[in-house]
Amino acid sequence: MNHVRSYSSDNSAQYEKSNSNSSLTKNANGGSMGSSPIFRATSNSNIEERKSSMGMDKSKSRSLLHSLTNLTTINLSSIPNLTTALPPTPAMHWKKIDASGKAPPRCLRGHTMCMIDEKIYIFGGCDNKVCYNDLYVFDADTSWWMHCGDGPTYYNDLYILDTQTLTWYKPNVGGDIPGARRAHAMWTYNKKIYIFAGGDGSRALNDVYALSISPPSSSFYNNTISSVVAENSPRFRSSTITGVTGDSRSPIIGSLSDRGSVISGGGNSNNNTLTKSMARNTVIGNSSTTTSNNNNNNNTPTLLDYIYTWTHINTTGKSPSPRGYHTSNIVGSKVIVFGGSDGHECFNDIHILDLKTNHWSRIDADQPIPRLSHSSTQVGSYLFIIGGHDGMKYSRDVLLLNLVTMNWETRKVYGKVPSGRGYHTAVLYDSRIYVFGGYDGHHVFNEMYALELSACAYLPQITDFEVAEMVE
Repeated sequence: MNHVRSYSSDNSAQYEKSNSNSSLTKNANGGSMGSSPIFRATSNSNIEERKSSMGMDKSKSRSLLHSLTNLTTINLSSIPNLTTALPPTPAMHWKKIDASGKAPPRCLRGHTMCMIDEKIYIFGGCDNKVCYNDLYVFDADTSWWMHCGDGPTYYNDLYILDTQTLTWYKPNVGGDIPGARRAHAMWTYNKKIYIFAGGDGSRALNDVYALSISPPSSSFYNNTISSVVAENSPRFRSSTITGVTGDSRSPIIGSLSDRGSVISGGGNSNNNTLTKSMARNTVIGNSSTTTSNNNNNNNTPTLLDYIYTWTHINTTGKSPSPRGYHTSNIVGSKVIVFGGSDGHECFNDIHILDLKTNHWSRIDADQPIPRLSHSSTQVGSYLFIIGGHDGMKYSRDVLLLNLVTMNWETRKVYGKVPSGRGYHTAVLYDSRIYVFGGYDGHHVFNEMYALELSACAYLPQITDFEVAEMVE
């Protein structure tokens, strides 16, 4: 019997079970297995008890099997809150698309439809009375309808808001004027206003322009000053301006008139949209002289007398790919550009433009975090990235980008957290970040939230630091 021990544990158990009667008999008769610890406590009386127990177990098993079999006769409709008409999740099912847009198509029949990229084009057709030659475009990604010829209009206008008199001005501009666009980013540096990238309705952009503002020439006395009327107010716009705190005049440059709004982004008080020196030169003692009078009796230059000139900036290095809905933050002489989208991909890259050399460089962070339509607010040596879309869903996260190490960090945030959203705005004031509005794919918000920095309230005081080394 020694060969039994060469079996595996499973084979050994089967062997011992199949030969239990002979083994146990030998054990009872004092055979060679009598010293085995497995059989040491075994006796004839124990064997009978085990057989009886096994018989009871078999009886219980048959009873349980019979009960389970009878479950098939239960009327499922008698169970409360059980709906048998619902298909299982993997099954095919119909779903009505909740579309949006300013011009959904009329009721049509006999029309044609084709798909190009992510857009569905519908042409012609008729209703019960009239045939049409209209063209409708449906964006399958955003469920947005557009009537061709009645789509969104893009602008490249420059407007100035006097925040003391709440009066809009539309000055004349010259130079190499940038094309109409939306979803661009903006910052100020060295008495100039810069814009970067955006989209013009047909493609994403990655160009850089600068607007210089010069004092009027000596001949300005003979110029006719345009009257300021209500029609000068800009249409609803969508842009991001970095650095407008503490300024008395704020320009709004270009953008989309539909589904947009006037947006002023966050920034440092040192980075005024128009310089403080210009603001002092243009502030008029009597506000009535800056409103609707065509004649400048005081011979004092007004906002409309200054010279506004655009220049296309030629950069070196590898520029970021064309994009919109990104953010830009000016830190010293460097602009940090993060995220955005070209309409197809949500970006996670970080780029830096050195405004002293107009050279682009790329930054390698410790991990890729894709974002578009987020907000980015500088708080000392950190950028606070709030919300936005990550390519899959709208986020409610608060992420911190350490500008010294270029590592992403998180902090535990308590309180009533805003729901996930993008296309909102955020500014820093004192030890709070104010967040307003936004969109979550279904609803547009008019809420104002404040993120109390609390234990991080010291961060805005950190001003002496160097941005991390750049990677070409």
